[in-house]
Amino acid sequence: MYHLDRSGKIINRKFFHFLFPTVLSTIAISLNEFVDSIIVSQLLGTGAMSMVNMGYPVMLAYAVFYTLLGVGGSVLYGKLAGEQNMDRAGRIFSVTFTAALVVSVLVSAAGLIFLDPLSRVLCGHENLLEVFRPYLRFVLYSGVLIIPIQVIISFLTAFGRPGLGTAVNITANGVNLVLDYVYIRFLGTNLKGAAMATFSGYAVGLVMILIALAVGKVRFPFRRFPVSDFRKLPSILARGGAPALNQFGYCVKTAFCNSLATAVAGLAGVAVFTLCMQAVSIASIFIAGIICAMLPIAASLQGQRDYSGIRILLSTVLKLQFAVNAAIVVVLELFPQLILFLYNVDPAYHDAAVTGLRIFSLMFIFRGFVMLWMYYFQVSNRKVYAAVIGILDAFAGIIPLSLLLTRFWGINGLWASFPVLSILMLAGILLVNSILSRKHPAKYRGLLLLEREDSSVPVFDSSCPLESGAIAENARRLQAFCAEHIRDSRLAALAALAAEEMSVYSMSMKAQTEVDMLDLLVKIDPDEILMDFRTMGKPFDLSSAPAEPFSSADTLKKIASSVEYVYNIGLNQTRIRISRNRENQEEKEA
Repeated sequence: MYHLDRSGKIINRKFFHFLFPTVLSTIAISLNEFVDSIIVSQLLGTGAMSMVNMGYPVMLAYAVFYTLLGVGGSVLYGKLAGEQNMDRAGRIFSVTFTAALVVSVLVSAAGLIFLDPLSRVLCGHENLLEVFRPYLRFVLYSGVLIIPIQVIISFLTAFGRPGLGTAVNITANGVNLVLDYVYIRFLGTNLKGAAMATFSGYAVGLVMILIALAVGKVRFPFRRFPVSDFRKLPSILARGGAPALNQFGYCVKTAFCNSLATAVAGLAGVAVFTLCMQAVSIASIFIAGIICAMLPIAASLQGQRDYSGIRILLSTVLKLQFAVNAAIVVVLELFPQLILFLYNVDPAYHDAAVTGLRIFSLMFIFRGFVMLWMYYFQVSNRKVYAAVIGILDAFAGIIPLSLLLTRFWGINGLWASFPVLSILMLAGILLVNSILSRKHPAKYRGLLLLEREDSSVPVFDSSCPLESGAIAENARRLQAFCAEHIRDSRLAALAALAAEEMSVYSMSMKAQTEVDMLDLLVKIDPDEILMDFRTMGKPFDLSSAPAEPFSSADTLKKIASSVEYVYNIGLNQTRIRISRNRENQEEKEA
């Protein structure tokens, strides 16, 4: 019932096409996290660096909101685009962006209204409040820009324009980096200059987006929508729920661990924990880049029910993240002094910092797998499972574990709780996945819990080089497959002809689009033959091409019940439906 001759060429190419700009984008975001700390520590000392870390939960709170809306909205957009439903996809973008604007204003306003109590909660040292409070004020101003801009950037990859999001993040955070030095060193703004630089950088990023819209470099699929469309928000939030819960928990975890480190080891404990969080920022550059490159592709494949494509994608992603995280651990284990040098750590803390970093960094080998499963389960609609992983990783696991381990091992127990938690969670996920796979063998396959195609639906899944001989051979194999599973030999021949004509048309666009491979996914449903074609390259839409006599467009429009086209995640995706009504009518008459 299943013919598989699929290569991973198109999917892997698209993944690596997205990977470079998304990694650059996460590097740019991380500049706001750890380069700020480097500059502050170099110009104002270790104490000021610790205050930046004390304000970090606010930035994490922003990340909760833009992850909730950006990831949730872009995943749902990608799924609907994969289903060829562009009107609903556009309305999802419009609702998400409107919600982001409203939320950014409300969150920043609430923080400013309660600035004094919030400062006291985040900064537990009364003598530091005079410096910390002005810094926090400008961090709160920045929220009105950070949340909507990052939501837009989440969608840009789904629009097939990851490079623009990368350019915005690099520019915004590059400006932030330069102005950190200018504001603090030359204008004497003290610590608040770091927050002023962040606001200024995102203001420049907003201008870049507006210019790109004005000159037509990108088009946002805005749609007019009724107020009732805000009922879609729960569906959007549900899809962004697990990663957002993880971000929220990260905020709670950071605040809790700061307090625990202070209680167990004083300012030295906070300084070492700050270094560990900076190591997380460095590692997150790569794991977040990999995840951001994966998500829109996985969402689109899920919308098309292309399960073999998801298998190819996940196989590549899992191997890559393991290699990257293993390399990071090796560097941190062998050369922890690099981090100490970057952050100008007080020599009195060096021994404790080296020990802490070496214990803490072991986490990365295991946590990468946990994060990828969490995000994939969100895309594949296992929202409860994903949420449980997110909550445990964020705070529900680390708080009791760190309290327990610090009782027996002092401050080193805090560092050890992170790798121990990741090991326990990975073991738990593998166990649960194994149980589910064995309990539902007809639904799931293997430890990745990949969905199985409905066994009653014959599926032909192939990759075809756009060369005359390969096209003809692929059409021949499709005809034989269809003839085996449907009674009407004429219908089988029409499906093969449709595949051949679409492939020939794609090949005719080869010179101007640089497309050289076509993926074909055919499902023989009870009422129709559903054919999904996917190629890389610049947009070309056969459904709107002139139907000149004997042309591919003319032939396909005569064969097909419908021809639908979308350009999604930078891929040409054409869906052809061939009705089986004639065959079904013959069966009834027989």
